Amino acid sequence: MKTQKINLKRHFCVLLLSLICISTILSGCAKEQTESPDSNTAAETPSSTESNTNNSAEQTTNPNPDSAESNTDGLPSGVKVKKILKDESIKNGYHKKVELLTDGGKRKTITDPNGDIIMKYIEYEGIILKADGNKVDVQVEQGETQTLDIPDQVVIEDEDRVGLKQGVEIEWEVNTDGQIQSVELDD
Repeated sequence: MKTQKINLKRHFCVLLLSLICISTILSGCAKEQTESPDSNTAAETPSSTESNTNNSAEQTTNPNPDSAESNTDGLPSGVKVKKILKDESIKNGYHKKVELLTDGGKRKTITDPNGDIIMKYIEYEGIILKADGNKVDVQVEQGETQTLDIPDQVVIEDEDRVGLKQGVEIEWEVNTDGQIQSVELDD
């Protein structure tokens, strides 16, 4: 289990680093297209104003955690934020927020230095109670029972080849539309 979690964290870090590199490259390309060599000094002056604009935009896109919009954005119906587990800056101005949800999930949000969301998903962990093909009943850690219908196109990571059966630990990620993105099993 620890090896799989380390591997999962390693995959997450590689994905995050890739996204950071891609966004850095794309933002550099966009900047080069909008600036001409003659306008370098003119472009520097608005950047300080632009920075102030981004700071105020970041404050409005990251509202008070008690506001209704921040607590329900991308959450399943009836689910609310129970508490904030992490709210920290990571490298190069990126920000990571992890929130514990009332259904036992953990909503993870990563924003770029401008406050734009680059990754947002909900992660669940639990124990399989019953499995019938790709339909699985799970007791969610710190939550209630959920029934998952794992789509055929989602590859189930199962290094130990334990399969979908009773008593097996399961972790899965859901996007903001409620669709399962990944599933991992552990004995």
